[in-house]
Amino acid sequence: MKIGVVVATFEWPEALAAVLRGFADQSDRDFELVVADDGSGPETESVVREFGVGHVRQEDDGYRLARVRNLGSRALGADYLVFVDGDAVPRRHFVRALREAAAVPGWFLAGKRLELGQDLSREVLAGEPVGRWPVARWAVHRGQARPLSTLTARDRRRPGRAGLPEFAPHADSYGFLLGVSRADFERVNGYDARYAAWGGEDVDMAVRLRRSGLRCGWAGPQSTVLHLWHESRKPPVRPNDGLLAETRSSDRIEAVEGIAQLNA
Repeated sequence: MKIGVVVATFEWPEALAAVLRGFADQSDRDFELVVADDGSGPETESVVREFGVGHVRQEDDGYRLARVRNLGSRALGADYLVFVDGDAVPRRHFVRALREAAAVPGWFLAGKRLELGQDLSREVLAGEPVGRWPVARWAVHRGQARPLSTLTARDRRRPGRAGLPEFAPHADSYGFLLGVSRADFERVNGYDARYAAWGGEDVDMAVRLRRSGLRCGWAGPQSTVLHLWHESRKPPVRPNDGLLAETRSSDRIEAVEGIAQLNA
């Protein structure tokens, strides 16, 4: 299986560099990666050049995360697509864990994240290789890393496990990590680019993937990403709630403005 990773970013080159360092240190190196850039400046382009990875960019015209993820998917030739945020640092066996879980047909993948505190995030941005840390070392930093339960294997909601409910991430957050086969991604027409403000495009995708017949699983603790601290970006008003309500009440599986319209 050929895996392709789409890293979405906007104007935080230091975090992007930390994420790309994590992917450069993967135990499974058989994957391709593209940075999907929602209109950042030249500093982000410099980081991309430094790591020698692919780069697709759209002009800065508001929050267009859904569209730029579709652009990123189009730049990859992979059979399986993994979408991550540009502030979510992977652990060293991340790709290996995703590959093992992705081998089970009929499922898509979502994730868990370890929330890093401000001080520890500063160390990661400076180059600390936390992706290699064992659980015991994380326990020493429990005040700057929560919840540590995301690093344990107690949660058995994995793809193919019989008799268990499917996985749903905390607070319905499917955006920081989503894994799906290209065939299933194209079958639902990718992300819906009508979402042109913060929030909702990830839940919309999960709703449509489930409606298409897929179940959601977790790839295990090695797939847990390390989320860098930043000020909250959630707006007081969520203008996409109406779009998401429309998707939930419909019976369609395809995005209204997805990859087919992008290609056209």
